[in-house]
Amino acid sequence: MKELITTGLISLVILSACSSDSSSGAYVYWTEKTDNQIQQLDHAKINYEIRHGDIWIREKDTRKVVACCS
Repeated sequence: MKELITTGLISLVILSACSSDSSSGAYVYWTEKTDNQIQQLDHAKINYEIRHGDIWIREKDTRKVVACCS
């Protein structure tokens, strides 16, 4: 019984660690909103959010954004 509980706890810890990586869709600040930046992001088909006049991009898209919009 003790081994079953220990195995269950270890499995939960491993699964929670796997689900909290950067591919979870977390957004990071990119820059202030400008028409030029929006056009470039749309043209490159990169998802973004506008929050209080700032552009936020998905963390996993950071390299693509730097390549296309810098």
